[in-house]
Formats: sequence, structure tokens, C-alpha cells
Amino acid sequence: MFRPVAALALILALTACAAPRAPLPPPVPGPEAGPSPARSSGFDDFLSVAPRVESAAEAWCRDARPSAPPRDCDFLIRLIRDRSAPPNAFQTVGEDGRPLIVVTSNLLAQTGGPDEVAFVLSHEAGHHIADHLPRQQRSQALGALILGGLVATSGQGVTDAQIREAMDVGAFLGGRVYSQSFELEADELGAYISARAGYDPERGALVFTRPALAGGGGLLSTHPASPERQAAVRAAADRIRAGSAAGL
Repeated sequence: MFRPVAALALILALTACAAPRAPLPPPVPGPEAGPSPARSSGFDDFLSVAPRVESAAEAWCRDARPSAPPRDCDFLIRLIRDRSAPPNAFQTVGEDGRPLIVVTSNLLAQTGGPDEVAFVLSHEAGHHIADHLPRQQRSQALGALILGGLVATSGQGVTDAQIREAMDVGAFLGGRVYSQSFELEADELGAYISARAGYDPERGALVFTRPALAGGGGLLSTHPASPERQAAVRAAADRIRAGSAAGL
């Protein structure tokens, strides 16, 4: 006999997940370690930009989160050079708990210079500083719990497989609740971080105009439309300039 209480216990067990840990891609070798991709691939830009963004992101993170453990602001930036990997950049947590920013070589090939590379990396750092990953996980867990619970208590004959399917759908929808606002928040933080690293965030936001990278549109899109994102970065850049003019 199917018992809703047992089903709810199953839901709670499945949604009580730890933060994901990702194995590190290997460090990117310098040019002296072997032949590097052509200049147009963005590889040289990445080599020069990544250390500056990493330093600026760590400083911004420490200023923004003074009560957080120091390790929480110890970023690692890694490049996936596998040409079969699609254009992408993301923020996750390494196996050692350090915040990890990963970008693929195919994304770098779409960028138009160091300002755009800097903005991409700074945007991903903004996700960590704003705690987007754990916030998204909590939203996913809540969505799974709510929808799975509704199915579990809907009546007799409900199977564990149906509950799991409902939980998957609930987690998917829960993960979309704040996704667009998270992207805009990371864009704003990315503007400040890239400016602190010495790059122009408005030029960096031109990355949104690249056909292979532009977001927006589609069903339940996780990214706002490109003009909206460029407007958010432009507003942040105006505040940065105003602060600089005021001696802040």
C-alpha cells in the first residue's frame, strides 16, 4: 500500500543535496609550454586577462563579504580547451570547496577582445559573490519538494517513479524562478569587477551581441535579452564613473 508519509520522506532525502563539487580542468599552460591557438581564438587575451580579473574578483569578494571565510574568496579560473565543448562559461565549486570559474575555448573564440573576456570572467565571479549557486539550489529543492509532495499526496496508486518525475519538473521550474534576476545581478557585479581589473565594462558587454552567445527569448530562458543586459551594464558603468569623479 502506498503511504504518503513514506513518499515525503523520500522527497526530503533526495532534496537534501550537498553543494556540487567539480573536478578542476588542468591549468592553462603558457606559450612556452607548447603551441597555443591563434590570436583570434581569444587564448592570448585569456592569458593576460584572467590573473587581473582573479585578483580584482578576490578583492571585491573580500570587501563585499567581510564575515565570510577567506577561502570563499579564493577564486580559480580554468579553461576547457576541448574543441567539442560548446561556447560556455559558468561558476561552480571545486572539489576542494574553492569558487571555480570555467570558460571554454569555443566561447573565447566568439569574444572581441580583452574587455569582453574580462567581462565574461567577472560576470561569473559575480555569481559566486552574490551566492547565486546556493540560492538556486535552495529554490530547486523547494520546487522539487512542493511538486513532489503534491503528487505524493494526490491519492492511491502513485509510484515512486512518478514522484521522482514530479520532483525533477519541480526542481527545473524552481531553478528558473530567479535565474534572470541572477543574471542581471551578476552583470552589475561583473561591471564593477572588470572595471576594477582595468577593463571597460561597456565594451565588455558587447559580448552579448555575439550571435553565438546572445541570450533572451525562448521558453523559460535563463538569460534576459541582450539589450536589457547591456542597459544594466551601462547603468553600472555610469555609477562607476560618477563614483570616480566624486573621488570614491
